[in-house]
Amino acid sequence: MPVRSENSEPQYFMNPETCAVIVTYNPNSTSFRDVVASLYRQVDTIAVVDNASQNLSEIEAVIQDFSFELIRLSENKGIAYAQNAGINYGISQGTKYILLMDQDTVLPEGTVGALRDECITLENQGVKVGAIGCAYRDTHDDKISVIWKANGFKLEKQNVDTNAKQLVAADCVIASGSLIPVATLSEVGLMDEGLFIDLVDVEWGLRAKAHGYQSYQSFKKIMSHTLGSGRLNLLGRVVTVHSPIRNYYTIRNSLILARRRYICPAWRLYLVLHIFPYLIVFGLVASQKWPRINFMMRGLADGLLARGGPYRA
Repeated sequence: MPVRSENSEPQYFMNPETCAVIVTYNPNSTSFRDVVASLYRQVDTIAVVDNASQNLSEIEAVIQDFSFELIRLSENKGIAYAQNAGINYGISQGTKYILLMDQDTVLPEGTVGALRDECITLENQGVKVGAIGCAYRDTHDDKISVIWKANGFKLEKQNVDTNAKQLVAADCVIASGSLIPVATLSEVGLMDEGLFIDLVDVEWGLRAKAHGYQSYQSFKKIMSHTLGSGRLNLLGRVVTVHSPIRNYYTIRNSLILARRRYICPAWRLYLVLHIFPYLIVFGLVASQKWPRINFMMRGLADGLLARGGPYRA
């Protein structure tokens, strides 16, 4: 099993077409094994980047069975840093495409090939491809993912007929299950490590769009994905629930992104205006109200001051 630290050189060189990057942080070992097993015959190589998990030995046991690269980070440096570490490993191996994956996303057989074929078709047509994301079925409510697109000053949520199996343009796609050409990354840049977690994929998608690259969501295959830690039903609407500290990152990063020049008006308005109902819902209705309120107040302060990086107590 090739294993290296975040600063060491890879122990071997290969020339893969597609490198999958899986970021782990205290994963359920059974679910993680399912993720790796779903990828094993679909990609040329896998880089598992671990954000200082407490159950690292369980992760190593899974990787030993499949003989993939494990990059150990000395501390939790956030999903963007970990993704970049895996992307850089893939680039060092000469890969053409990067597949970003979460530790709990299971891909159906043939997904990566379908995404890559769609990407190549678009590239041959002269399209500047950002990311091509796989549509997902949320394990909490069994619903299929939607498309988010700016229309003037309005951000629209679009449901798609999954039976049509079409490729649909989107402003951004979730990171997990998304295929990105290395050539695109060289032009657009890597993930924004200052965001740490939350809205990292949104930021990259909107940055790519500002550079003239179009992202898409594919419906040829539907993957299973767990979004958040639960659901909250409120006045007929379903709200995704994360841990309290994620409320900090969501509010802080929304304010940080809203002031960036390449963020279009519809997204800028959404990022700012959704903070107010967000504060109400998670401050009054969700569990662990006081920790959430404290985190959200810090998020407001740090966001207004444009303080990025990990949360500091």
